[in-house]
Amino acid sequence: MLRVLALSVAGVVATVSMASSQARVELTPFVGYYIASDLYNSYAVANPGVSNVELRNDLMWGGKLTFSTPRSGLEFSYTRTGSDVHLNQIQLGQPQDNVGRVDIDNYDVNFIGYQMTGNPRVTGFGELGLGWAVTHPDINTTFLGQGVAQPHGNTLFNFNFGLGVRLEMNPKLATRLEGRWRVMDTNITTSSGIWCDPYGYCYGYASDWYNSGELIAGLSYTLR
Repeated sequence: MLRVLALSVAGVVATVSMASSQARVELTPFVGYYIASDLYNSYAVANPGVSNVELRNDLMWGGKLTFSTPRSGLEFSYTRTGSDVHLNQIQLGQPQDNVGRVDIDNYDVNFIGYQMTGNPRVTGFGELGLGWAVTHPDINTTFLGQGVAQPHGNTLFNFNFGLGVRLEMNPKLATRLEGRWRVMDTNITTSSGIWCDPYGYCYGYASDWYNSGELIAGLSYTLR
């Protein structure tokens, strides 16, 4: 695994010398499972309480356009993730635990290093990517308060890294399986008080770096 990760870093350098006339071009639609984590911790201001706001795991989908040689690749990726937002523990006066939902559009540039195996149809790979995320929050009216507008979304920096395998079925089609870890900069200092509900409970970010996991299965079609 360490060797594959090292190859992904090498792919960053090797991709620069990759001629477009020699590269294989693939289009990969995919679906997957999004593994979320806690977003806010309770912040003792008005009504102190022990709770947090968590994002629930959910399905995800997207697509990739990949340019590759046998050893390295460059990839442009779009991923749509989203989570229902819930209170981990309802506090006194709060009517329910369902706070709302947040959807995220992720745009990435990924650098890939491939590892050949004894089977020419099976190729392992590591990837390292940089990009940005656009958030789309939607808070339930019971947690907004009367006359309070929906919060605006943000555009945030993120990076990701992962491991996977490409299983070639024929010269045009391949199955692609991968696991990826994504880290997003919330652009807010850890534990800063940034949100209070109308019931007197306030919350701060659990971390200024939000972590999530992605398990992905895709079908790659070779354009050339």
